[in-house]
Amino acid sequence: MPTQTGNNAVMNEAQDVGSYEVALKRAQQQPTPELAAPFYLTAAQALTADEQYQQAFDILQSHVVGIDFAGQFDGLLLVAQTAVALDQSNVALDALKQAERMPIAERPQYHIALLNTRADVMGALDNWTRAVRDRSNLSLILPKAQQLENQQKLWLAIQNLTDNEVSDLQQSDLPLIRGWLNISNILRRQDLTVEQQVSAYERWRSDNPSHPAAINAPLDFQVMSTLKEQEPNSIAVLLPMSKELKPASEAILNGMLKSYYANAESQRPALHVIDTDQYTDFADAYQAALDSDAETIVGPLRKQNVARLGNLVEDVPTIALNQLETNRVVDNLYHFSLNVRDDIRELMSFAKQEGASNAAVLALQTTWAARQSDQFNFIAQEQELPVLTTLSYEDTPNGRQQTVKKLLQVDESEARIQQIRRWTKQSVESTPRARQDLDYVYYIGKLDDAKQIRPLLDFYFAEDIPMLAAPTIHDRTPSPNTKEEDIERIVFSEIPAITNADQEQTNTPFLLQRLDAMGNDSYLIAKRLMLFTHVQSAKVSAKTGILTLDGDGIFNRRPNIVTYKQGVLIDAKEDYFKHQEN
Repeated sequence: MPTQTGNNAVMNEAQDVGSYEVALKRAQQQPTPELAAPFYLTAAQALTADEQYQQAFDILQSHVVGIDFAGQFDGLLLVAQTAVALDQSNVALDALKQAERMPIAERPQYHIALLNTRADVMGALDNWTRAVRDRSNLSLILPKAQQLENQQKLWLAIQNLTDNEVSDLQQSDLPLIRGWLNISNILRRQDLTVEQQVSAYERWRSDNPSHPAAINAPLDFQVMSTLKEQEPNSIAVLLPMSKELKPASEAILNGMLKSYYANAESQRPALHVIDTDQYTDFADAYQAALDSDAETIVGPLRKQNVARLGNLVEDVPTIALNQLETNRVVDNLYHFSLNVRDDIRELMSFAKQEGASNAAVLALQTTWAARQSDQFNFIAQEQELPVLTTLSYEDTPNGRQQTVKKLLQVDESEARIQQIRRWTKQSVESTPRARQDLDYVYYIGKLDDAKQIRPLLDFYFAEDIPMLAAPTIHDRTPSPNTKEEDIERIVFSEIPAITNADQEQTNTPFLLQRLDAMGNDSYLIAKRLMLFTHVQSAKVSAKTGILTLDGDGIFNRRPNIVTYKQGVLIDAKEDYFKHQEN
């Protein structure tokens, strides 16, 4: 590694340069790359502050990284920051590893900078477990003036953890972490009312007066202490209870009622259930909800009715249980659903944590699979992630085989072999080769379909390529005679209500379990809507995942990421792509 023996006087001079333009000009005037590097670093810092990430990244790569000078450590940290802003996660992670290996990283000032940068990068990559670890370690070494900001970021990272990640961290020896996790678990308990949660926090605070979370209460608890007075006294539920959506509506309502009766509240809100199937015009059903004096409305479910809400919602907060491809932003209108977009984003984030970006999409030839394929491509385009190919296949042995060969470009390899044989007019011994530029396959199908695809990938020399899939693949429990190798190395998203399901639910179809959980969480949102609207960073651990509210009024979910190991559903660990033990 470079020895950091550069000219400190030049470093000081470069740091005094004001603007990007002046720093760049001074850099170009220097006689050697070593003397120019400090000025280029200053220019990149100025560009980063102005959010000109691409230009800053290019300067760092061309004139800072690899140059032996006193600011190389800072340059590597800046590379990590700009790379993650440009969605180049593998470059960001590599820069951090290089910085960690430098001797200067052990000095207190530089160690703090490294932990801060790494925590920010890991948060941007949704690797919240690692972000929590770094923020927890920072709490021991930061100057007092910087402690509060770090505590706020630590709390945000903890609230982003799934319940399983919380359980794993509770076994660690991180400083003060159990206290933070204890108060997070208070918020995760849905059997407690807001009042009971605030009381539980105050008891914990009294027992742990010196803990940072007791000295400076998280904003969530500050808002929750005033939330009781703002909870709705009456809730109207708009669901299609009579026609083809009756089973789905009954599952949603069942989940709502279980949450409604889950705790011993002295005064529950009045609940009015309105069957939208009984109204020719949805506007009349919505007016019936208003006439019930509802202070919050949950529903409707049908998309065509959701599309009408933009012209109907005024003063009463309304939580639609579906969303359109493009949602109109309207005051007091919110959307909560089991949209597969949340699952796709979480899977993409999971892949990015290990530097996996190049994807291919393989889908059944069905309408619902085609829609999900379009959604994956749309989100990948939004995040500037490359999708190398998108294919659908006929669900027959020949259809599957030919499509997988095309996906892996084995068909092109075979064609080249045949061409060589024709040219040479000889029997050439050869083995077809699968493409090497593919990080993972996003698969759209059911479990029985996936069992046919995984062996084909292995057969055509792609055993190291993982399959990622949305919950549609988890349509049932694998049968006892399912071969483990046919379903392992398939990573998919699933809601906590199913991954943590008790024995009572094992005979209920997964689809109905998901809708039941959706009903539970819709009631939770209705009761705590003011928390989400008043605390921008509010995160609530619920049965469908970690819930957050974005600026467009849409509730997003962070589901669990799981896989099969020896026929059992388990958490997919962060090192999955390295094929290490879970």
